[in-house]
Amino acid sequence: MTFSPIMFARHSQLDTPQSNQLQGDKNAVVIDFSGTEAIPFLSAILGLELNKLTASGLGLKGTLDGDLNSTYSFALYYFSETAFRFVLHHDASEQLQSLISEQQLRYDIEFVVRHDLATLTLSGEQAFDTLVDVFKLTPGLRLSNENSCYGAQSGDVFITAIDKQALQYFQLIAKVPVLDNWQTQLEQRGFVLALADVA
Repeated sequence: MTFSPIMFARHSQLDTPQSNQLQGDKNAVVIDFSGTEAIPFLSAILGLELNKLTASGLGLKGTLDGDLNSTYSFALYYFSETAFRFVLHHDASEQLQSLISEQQLRYDIEFVVRHDLATLTLSGEQAFDTLVDVFKLTPGLRLSNENSCYGAQSGDVFITAIDKQALQYFQLIAKVPVLDNWQTQLEQRGFVLALADVA
């Protein structure tokens, strides 16, 4: 029997929020994006440099308005040359959907808004070690560029490492019942549910 470790990453140059917190993000939207011309679309229309996305799970931050910290910023994850995942704010998702719909006659591209998925943001000094432990991940990747991100699928949960305003955060993306179960488990491990949205 072969064992295939699930690699996970964190940023090497970001600060870590001290308090261990959890936060549901009701404004986050997940869009699965695909097509034989996905890369030309992402390069030409969104102006993204995709040459560093060579392994499944690697991603980068982008924006629809020039500000990587606005509600029009997004994280884009590479799965293959024809399959990607966007995680973005509701405001940006509406603009992106409109843009993709406009370009579907020019490019062979499709998208699916994943209404079945929700997100939970995790932060704090214990966040990385806790995720590695509970999801049986193998820590081994370091992200040196703050505009890089990384996601890995563990069971029913897509786990990401992201930068938000020069701080390290992690997101869990899954169906609501699965996420509720993980929220309970993480609260039992000392993570406090925060009420306000992380900017």
